[in-house]
Amino acid sequence: MMKAGFIGPGKVGVSLARYLIHQGIQVTGFFGGSLGHARDAAGLTGTVCFESLQDILFASDLLFVTVPDDQVAMVDAELARQELRGKIICHTSGSLTSDALAGSRRSGATVCSLHPIYAFSTRQTPPQDLSSIYFSAEGDGLTEDDSLAADRMPHSVPGLLRTLGNPYFIRKKEDAAAYHLANVFVSNLTLALLETGISYLTAMDLSEPDAIAAMLPLIQGNIRSIGEKGFADSLTGPVVRGDAQPVRRHLAVVRPEDEGLYRNLSLRLLELARKNERVEQARAYEEMERCLKGEH
Repeated sequence: MMKAGFIGPGKVGVSLARYLIHQGIQVTGFFGGSLGHARDAAGLTGTVCFESLQDILFASDLLFVTVPDDQVAMVDAELARQELRGKIICHTSGSLTSDALAGSRRSGATVCSLHPIYAFSTRQTPPQDLSSIYFSAEGDGLTEDDSLAADRMPHSVPGLLRTLGNPYFIRKKEDAAAYHLANVFVSNLTLALLETGISYLTAMDLSEPDAIAAMLPLIQGNIRSIGEKGFADSLTGPVVRGDAQPVRRHLAVVRPEDEGLYRNLSLRLLELARKNERVEQARAYEEMERCLKGEH
C-alpha cells in the first residue's frame, strides 16, 4: 500500500490527509511549519509528527507539499538535497506547474502538480465533502489515459487517484495560469460578487447574517440549476427577458464603483441569452445592448 506524508500542516494538508485516511490510504504524518503546528496536524489525523525531512522521506512513498505557493521553491530546494529515487513529490498549488519541483526531479523523484478543486476554509473539512471533488494533474509520466499506468503502477499518481475514486483530468503545463484563473473566477471572485450584492441589502439596515440568509436560497437555487441545466438554460431576470426598464432603474442607483461590473456582467449575460435567442427577441436584445453600453 502506498504511504503518503505531508509537508505543510495547514488547511489543505490536514484536510487531504483526513480524506486519504478515510479512503483507506496510509498517511505517515506531517513535517514542516512550526513543530507545534505539525504536532497539531498529527493529532488531528492520528499520525506521526516528524522532526526531520529525512525521517518523513524514509517513511513515505509519496510526499504532498501543501505549503503556500511562495514556499514551494524553498521546500523543493531542501528536498533536492536528499536521495529521492523512487519517491513521488506532489505540490497542491493550482497556479504552479510541476517545474516548481524541478530540484526534486533532478534528485530522482517523479514530480507532479496535483490540485484539488475545492476551497479549504478549515483543517477539519469533513472527508465525505471531498468524495466528489475533481483533481487536476500535470507532471511526469501523466497522459490523458492513465488507466494502464494505474494498473501497472499502483504506487503512482494515477494509482493514487484510482484508489481515491475521485474524477480527475490532466492539464497542460502551458495552461497553468489560465487554469488557476478559472478557479479564482468561480471561487474567490464569486465571493466578492456575492458580497457586492449583499452590501446593497446591508445598506438598507439588514444585518449581514440576515442579508445572507435572505439571499442564500437564491444563490443555492442558481448553483443547483447550473449543475442540472448548464448556464444558458439557467438564465432568469430582466436581461434574458429583454426588459430594459428595470436595467435602466438599476443603472440609476448602482454605486459608481460597481457600475462597470454591472454593465460588463450584464453584457456577458446577454451573450448567453443570445444562444437561445428567438426571432421576436432580437430587437429587445439590441435595445438591451445599447442600454448596457450607454448608447442611449
